[in-house]
Order: sequence, then C-alpha cells, then structure tokens
Amino acid sequence: MADNHPPFDPTTGTTPITLPTQDPCCQSPCDPAWRTKSTCIVFNETRSVTLPIGADAAGAFAPGRIVVTVTYAHSLCLIGKQHGGLAYTLTLLPGEKMNLFQSDRYRRTTSETERFSVQTTFSQFVSAVHQQQNSKDSSALQQVLKSQTNSSDVGGGGGINLGIFSLGGSGGSSSSSSSSSLDSLATQSASSDFVSTAQQASQYTDLQRSITISSYEDSETVSTTQRTLVNNNRCFAVTYFVRKVVDVYQSGTRVVAVTFQVFEGNFVSPVLTPAQVGQLPPALQQQVEAALKGLPPVGETTPHPTLVTVPTDGVVYDPELAHCCAQDPELELADRIRLEREQAEAQHIGLEVQLMALEVQRRQALLAAGTLDPFEAAPA
Repeated sequence: MADNHPPFDPTTGTTPITLPTQDPCCQSPCDPAWRTKSTCIVFNETRSVTLPIGADAAGAFAPGRIVVTVTYAHSLCLIGKQHGGLAYTLTLLPGEKMNLFQSDRYRRTTSETERFSVQTTFSQFVSAVHQQQNSKDSSALQQVLKSQTNSSDVGGGGGINLGIFSLGGSGGSSSSSSSSSLDSLATQSASSDFVSTAQQASQYTDLQRSITISSYEDSETVSTTQRTLVNNNRCFAVTYFVRKVVDVYQSGTRVVAVTFQVFEGNFVSPVLTPAQVGQLPPALQQQVEAALKGLPPVGETTPHPTLVTVPTDGVVYDPELAHCCAQDPELELADRIRLEREQAEAQHIGLEVQLMALEVQRRQALLAAGTLDPFEAAPA
C-alpha cells in the first residue's frame, strides 16, 4: 500500500498526519436526528354532566335530560431538571477520606416482578389519587403505597391498567365524573384539578422512591452503591451537598372531544357532537342548543402556569469549598510561596518556548534572504 502521508516539513519541524475521511454513517445506517423539543406524557380524562330539558315554568318537572361528555388530554411536557430536596451533607477536612453508602429503598422493598420505572410509579399514583378525589375510594391509593402491584393490575390487552388512565394494551379505562353544572366542564377547571392531582402524586412518588445515603454500611442492605470521597486540598475543607434530581414538567389541557346524548320519554338519541344537533327532532333542537351553550370547543388548549416536578432515581453531589483555611498562617503562607514559585517556573518555561519560536522565524528569514552565514557567531 502506498504511503499517503505528507513528507517531513523542516520549516515547522513536524510531520502532519492526515486521517482518512470516513463516511458519517460508516458501515451502518445513520441514526435519526436528536430532537430538542420537550417530551410529553399524556393522560386522558372524561367528564360527564347531566342537564335537564323540558322543565315547567317553576323548574320543578323535567321530563328529559341531556348527558354531555367532554374528553380532555392532560399533557406533562418535560422542560428541564432542577435540584430536589437535600438528601445528605458531608464535610471533609483537608486530607480526610470518607466512604458513603447510597441505597435505594424502593429496590430493597420490592421484588423484580413488582418493580417499575419512576414514570410508571408516578402514573399509578396519578390514577389512584384521581380515583380517591372523585369516588372517595382510597383502596387503589393504599395498594400503590404498599407496593402490592401484581398481575391482577394488568389489563386484558397486556398493558398496565392504571384506573383512569391506561398504558399499553387494550384493557384500559377512563375516568367519568358526573355533575349537573357546565362549570365543571371548563377547560381551566379541569386543568387546575389535574395539576393538583399531579402534585399530590409527585409527593407520593417521592415518598416511595426515597434514597438513603449514610457514612456507615448496613449489613441488611442488599442493593448498595459505595462512593469514596477524598479531600486532597491541604488548606480548605470541602462540603458535599447531596441533592435529588427532579424533572420539571409544564402542564397543559386540551379538549379532545365533546359529545352529548338526549333522553326524553321513549326517545334516546345516538351519541352526537354539537355540530350534529340538526339530527334531533325539531321540538328538541332549540332546547338542546340552549343547554349546550358554554361548552368548551374541541381543540381548546389551556396551559397551566404551575410547574409540576416529578422525582427521579438520580442524585447529584455538589461540592463547596470552605471560606476559611484550616491550616496555621505559616503553613498557608508556605503553600502560597510554593504556588508562586511554581507559577514563576511555568512562566519561565513559556518565555523560553516563545524565544525558541522567534529564533526559528529569524533563521527561516535568513535562509529565505540567501544568507548562508552561521546562525550563531563563533566564540572569540
């Protein structure tokens, strides 16, 4: 194989090495481009309102009713991360060494078949808290808190049935709350209720997925991560602040569908949309149109100003240098003198390198001008 490397360049004193140009995708297909937009978790919710129609003048008798159903899509879009609560604090003096043991309570209290990701645990708590708030039934919440999720929670289609929401499969269900006022169907009201549910679910998730950090090893700990911290600084102490990392989500609610069904006497209409009111009998159209006024339109989106934080399994160690030196004044001064001497030596070496570079330029200029005299004068 021929040598494609360029020859030695005496003017620079180096031999450039040119690497071959490779295809960006090499021998495998190119990976799809990384997206910078935030990722969103979507939860669907259904609310129903029963409205009377055909009431008499006193409003005491209503022969018929309208069942209005609105479906919302609550989204939690990841916009960043931030520090969570303080998990542990450790101060190391100069030259001190310490071993820290980090254990995950969730892994210690659950088996492999009952272990889920943080997002799944958060979704389970969202479902359980929503069920508790609407039906006053806390059985699902107690079950998730005790980490007793088993195969009975799996839906008929192979997914994980989360009560009001469904992950995968085809056996999921949606929430359905009943009311007699259209105010409960407002998009802003649904968004505020969901944010309140998500915040409470985040607190339960943090409670279950807690992380323990200590300076002693527990013999009963099964899953433990050991970290060794060393303070090589001779003068200042270092304090480590161990904090949990939380994901920050922006919440928003969008109206996905609005339907209604009319019941009057023996007449039962099919499930219709507000644009299909003309399919009703003429005697009912005006009453239904009046009852449906104030419904949120399909596609209406309401962002919520409150950010939702969800805990993660990660922690971050933030070191902080002490403000005062832990050495005697004489020792601190000796360290400063040593550092100044090393800095002066480094500057001296740098100046020598610059002088050598200028000398090379001078000799190149002499050669270019045709001066072949010795670069340095002979000693006397």
